[in-house]
Amino acid sequence: MNKIITIIKREYKETVFKKGFIILTLLIPVFMIGVTIIPALLIELEGDEPLTINVVDESGLVAGSLHSSLTDTLRNGQPKFILNSIRSSSVTDQLVATQKSLIEKELIDGLLYIPASVLDSNRIEFFARNVSDFQTNRTLNRAVEKIIIDHRLKNSGFDPHIVQRLITDISLRTIKIQKGGKERDSDFTSEYFSTFIFVLILYMTLIVYGTSIMRSIIQEKSNKVVEVILASVKPIQLMAGKILGQGLVGLTQYAIWSIVAIAISLGGSSFIQMKGNSLMNISTVTMIWFVVYYVLGYFLYSGMYSIIGVATTSDQEAQQASMPITLLLVVPLLVLTTLVKNPDSSLITGLSYIPFFSPIIMFARINMSTPAAMEIILSLVILIVSIIGVIWLAAKVYRMGILMTGKRANLPEIMRWIRAK
Repeated sequence: MNKIITIIKREYKETVFKKGFIILTLLIPVFMIGVTIIPALLIELEGDEPLTINVVDESGLVAGSLHSSLTDTLRNGQPKFILNSIRSSSVTDQLVATQKSLIEKELIDGLLYIPASVLDSNRIEFFARNVSDFQTNRTLNRAVEKIIIDHRLKNSGFDPHIVQRLITDISLRTIKIQKGGKERDSDFTSEYFSTFIFVLILYMTLIVYGTSIMRSIIQEKSNKVVEVILASVKPIQLMAGKILGQGLVGLTQYAIWSIVAIAISLGGSSFIQMKGNSLMNISTVTMIWFVVYYVLGYFLYSGMYSIIGVATTSDQEAQQASMPITLLLVVPLLVLTTLVKNPDSSLITGLSYIPFFSPIIMFARINMSTPAAMEIILSLVILIVSIIGVIWLAAKVYRMGILMTGKRANLPEIMRWIRAK
């Protein structure tokens, strides 16, 4: 046992001080900040300069009412839009060209042109140096649209205010019923992205730490270090130390990410909510299941990657041989949208029992809809039995093939290693 602990410490120290570990550990907190704090800060730093817009209304229907329709204000209370109605006995191409030149010279921010045929064409034009501000575009469009619709209703003998009350949109509030009868506001966007982030982290870390073990085995075989190590420890002890050491590295990384997430939640929640945004509602139960399925998934895939590391002699060979394992981890990503829409469908339920997919898919189902306890237990039992089988195979292969160098082992040779006593 002492020898295994020594190997665990060695693997742990070697990994946590690598640049790759430090970079990946920092990237996720940066991403967390990016999707929570930064959008709120951008709103806070949004410019306080009003937009000066000249209005050329050839129809004579819009300009008079546009001021009262555009009531948006800046943070300092000033109107967001300064409108100048350009009056002329006739609208000519020369008049429009003159207004466009004012935009080019940065004397005004934009030109809103309403043609005489707006009632029939249903089209208006907005000229500006920047037409990618969708919020401004939408605000102007809706304001003109409302004025035109009100005009049509009056001409048809209807009161626009009564009609507006009659056609007011109905707001759908979606409430998720959780186990124990608890209720939580949720919708497709929050469910999808919270699940996607967890799934992506599982996908990345299972690949990163699985391939890390694989490359470590190849490196030790190629530089003959393994021969020195095996003089004092058994092959099974060496494999166990590597797997447990890398597993602790992953848990350390998750612990760091959790601390950062809690700090963001506690330190920035009031600021974020003040700006109209909200953090993902992550429960303690979700985090516990996340760690459980990471640990189980890690043991399963680390055993599989260990077999690849023993059977190959170079990184290039290992990458080719490990491609089927990587593809197994891609499958949950391919069905993620279907999973979010219907986590209890026959396809998703069936995949959640397959041990290669269950660490990601069953966890995602738990996060989405909390399956029946027996479904979770059955998934865990199948996964644990599969882990025992994979680790047993990995130990057999590791014991026989760890000292093999010079050529890649083929499938018949690996089968002989497994059958060897």
